[in-house]
Amino acid sequence: MRVQMIAVVGVVLLGAGACTGKKPEAGGAAATVAAAPMAPPEVHFTAKDFAFEGPDTIQSGMTTIVLHNDGPSLHHLTLMRLDSGKTVADLKAAFDEEKTPLDDPVSWAVLSGGVNPPMPGSDTQATLMIKPGNYAIVCLVDVPDHVMHVMKGMIKGLTVVPSKTPSAPAPTADLTVTEVDFAFAPSAPFTAGHHVIKVVNSGSQAHEFELVKLNPGKTMKDLAAWGETYKGPLPGISLGGAAPMMPGDVEYVPVDLTPGNYAALCFVVDPASHMPHIAKGMVLPFTIS
Repeated sequence: MRVQMIAVVGVVLLGAGACTGKKPEAGGAAATVAAAPMAPPEVHFTAKDFAFEGPDTIQSGMTTIVLHNDGPSLHHLTLMRLDSGKTVADLKAAFDEEKTPLDDPVSWAVLSGGVNPPMPGSDTQATLMIKPGNYAIVCLVDVPDHVMHVMKGMIKGLTVVPSKTPSAPAPTADLTVTEVDFAFAPSAPFTAGHHVIKVVNSGSQAHEFELVKLNPGKTMKDLAAWGETYKGPLPGISLGGAAPMMPGDVEYVPVDLTPGNYAALCFVVDPASHMPHIAKGMVLPFTIS
């Protein structure tokens, strides 16, 4: 079900001289003061084979991005901030020249987080601080033929304008997962139930947090074998997570963990070795009893 964008805005009306016993000043009986919303506004996008649907312009600030997968393939939504006056056309040209932000970074295309894949027909979401600027929304997933979906036209421009109201506060997290080069460091063991995970990139390069629940009877070996060939269906369920983001960036990811075997993964490519981070050990398997 597609849901329209929800904006939550708080406004406080303060009467001039109210509760003070003073007379209102001439020229106005009341002043309007914008207050921070209680929760981040939601912005909804739909991914399909091979395009994005969603708004062209949003406001800056703490924002929850909700991604609906309307295609048969896995898709995620990665924000790339375009600096130095660069455009979506420039980014397309960079991809065509194989100067991708994963294995041969261009300095003006800054990975800025986003939402990792929901299963077909499902939604995932993540909350992050989005700064004003010009962005490209891209899908860097390369299932099933090892060709990134951005190369198939899955790219869309997005303008982020300065918000006219204070930003909403960040969600309250009950677990922190710190990304380093090349590992995940949770602040506490994962447990069953609903959690809001704060994902912090403390490494020296971009990282992501992709969460997969393995199907019953499947193992990490099965997941690794699938990742090499993409033959057959994913041996698990993609629960989303935080898309690739730069050092110092933070995202908040809601998850519901039920009994089973899980893995947190990072598929970002190391620019020096051109190896995906999973091949350098950035995998965190865990079990929920």
